[in-house]
Amino acid sequence: MGIVYETPKRQVKTKHALLIGIEKFVDPAVTDLLGVKSDVDKFNKLLSDPSFSDFAVTRVTNKKTREVKKSISQVCEQADEDDVIFFFYAGHGLKDQDRSYFLLCSDSEGDYLDATCIEADFVLSQFRKSKCRNFIVIIDSCYSGAFFNNNRGIPNGLVALTACNENEVAQETPEGGVFSNIIINGLRSEYVDADRDGKITFSELFDYITAQFELQAPKFGTPRKWEWNVHEDICLVNSPRPVFVSYKRSQAKFVKRLSKTLNQQEIATFVDQEKIRLGDDWKKLLGKTIKNSRAFLFVVSEDIMHSKVAMWELAFAHKHGVPILPVVVEEFQIHAMFEEKYGHYNRLHFDQANFEKSAGVIVDHVKAIRMVSQTG
Repeated sequence: MGIVYETPKRQVKTKHALLIGIEKFVDPAVTDLLGVKSDVDKFNKLLSDPSFSDFAVTRVTNKKTREVKKSISQVCEQADEDDVIFFFYAGHGLKDQDRSYFLLCSDSEGDYLDATCIEADFVLSQFRKSKCRNFIVIIDSCYSGAFFNNNRGIPNGLVALTACNENEVAQETPEGGVFSNIIINGLRSEYVDADRDGKITFSELFDYITAQFELQAPKFGTPRKWEWNVHEDICLVNSPRPVFVSYKRSQAKFVKRLSKTLNQQEIATFVDQEKIRLGDDWKKLLGKTIKNSRAFLFVVSEDIMHSKVAMWELAFAHKHGVPILPVVVEEFQIHAMFEEKYGHYNRLHFDQANFEKSAGVIVDHVKAIRMVSQTG
């Protein structure tokens, strides 16, 4: 009798990201788009960054229908049961007279949707055939709320975001789609992580998107959220490790400018308490944020020395070993008790007359901090 070897079940969950962007079209009747490649590039940079996520990314840009279909089939065939498939499409979307939805590729013809485009149900059919049971879908195209019309079945464990409902158009800019830009900004923002657990979930992201559309782009469509038999909120990426900025309101203008400078260097900042709601345990939430921070930047001014909250924040960061960066923004006599406890931290005397140079010193210090694993 022969020996039968059983292949051990793979224990490591793999996350597959398929990013499809089509902005150039052969058919002269189909208008070329401006910022789709930018959308794909930004998602690729984010999902490929090991500090945020652990996706294996496949990029497909300006390809023909056959090539795009093949890439969809391949990722679905490769994925195992416990894996995750992240599917992103940016480009043109159209409906036919029966309200079925189609994604356009570089060789698609608007007059022949069935023959030259990818019907949304083709994507879902590949999901249905896959062993995978965890799907994240983001569609940034016009009428994208029609994506699930006339389908032949939606697999369990699928969550989706669409840029608008089925009767609205999605808005584009040379820097990318409005919807995609808000998502990218959200995933790079500590403020999406409402419970400060170091993870950005699907529901947290949608809450952020909804709020940002109401604030920034109320005329740019109505984003939609979709879920099928999802037993728990899906984690999309890690929350970025921010620089926590402790300051008094008298320094708000300075902090806003400094925060913008850090953000431009892709350093997330936490500069206020906008995610703390009425009834929340503010100390608990701030404590989680500080513990998860990349660094604690303490804006040293005379009035901050009299702030009980700011001094509690500083003591908490000190207690938990968060790197502390004191930044002195005005000259005054620092009292002896402060010096005794925190005087060993090297300070930067910020030259506001030479803002960019002093801000550059802070950027260099933050980037030099060795990132360690996030803990609860």
